[in-house]
Amino acid sequence: MRKIDITILILVLSVLNCFGQKQKDEPTSYLDDLSFEWINDLDTLKLVAKNELFTPIEIYFTSRETQEELRSFLLKPKDSLELIKYHGQIPESTYKSNFADSIRIGYVFGHDSVIEPDLDYLYRLPFKRRKKYELSQSFNGKFSHNSLESKYALDFQLNIGEPVYAAREGTVVKVIDWFTKQGGKELINAANKIIVLHSDGTLANYVHLDYKGSFVKEGDKVERGQKIGTSGLTGYTRGPHLHFVVRKGRDISIPIYFEGYEGKVPKIGKRYKVY
Repeated sequence: MRKIDITILILVLSVLNCFGQKQKDEPTSYLDDLSFEWINDLDTLKLVAKNELFTPIEIYFTSRETQEELRSFLLKPKDSLELIKYHGQIPESTYKSNFADSIRIGYVFGHDSVIEPDLDYLYRLPFKRRKKYELSQSFNGKFSHNSLESKYALDFQLNIGEPVYAAREGTVVKVIDWFTKQGGKELINAANKIIVLHSDGTLANYVHLDYKGSFVKEGDKVERGQKIGTSGLTGYTRGPHLHFVVRKGRDISIPIYFEGYEGKVPKIGKRYKVY
């Protein structure tokens, strides 16, 4: 999941959470995942965050001046957490303004304290049986697999409308299915996707799915090999394919291996099938 800076000026105002049906190509918002509220309780000012999702979230404070990370928090699924408590002589409005000017808030899915990656787990290839699919980009791919988030991502050449299957059992924690466009980096945050939380705390991302190409909803339990969506052509991509990556805390991707290909790093140009 991409890191998102939250504009504190929005937090100072009343925060209205707009959950519900999304319009075509409506930009994603942190308000889909989190809500924040300043509360004055017996002369004590508090900033409270609420997790709207079925996955743990790590929230972190960064200094706007030095870019140094100052503090991080574990926010459990569907839970609330007090981030700030202030009781002092500075007027409430001044304190909020000072906080907004000095602190940037970000968040990512997952938290290292609740993630223990099972690196021996053998995943099921995320497509249908009895057909082979070519791998167009593997680990450390030159085109776009060159960051901590994507270093161990895999791109399989699925056509638009072909079914996508769960590579591992887990809980669906994020579904984005309302985007319709494909293009350059300006659409990097406009890909349809399904994110599944595994028992070891890692998160699988199935990306570039079709418009309304999800068969699951947030909170659903999915089984290994269950059909969960359809491949598409959305977001930052040059052509239709399934982008698959598993991440631990801080959105860091991890190497994965598949049943039938134990210990083998997937190779570009090779065609793979489900065993």
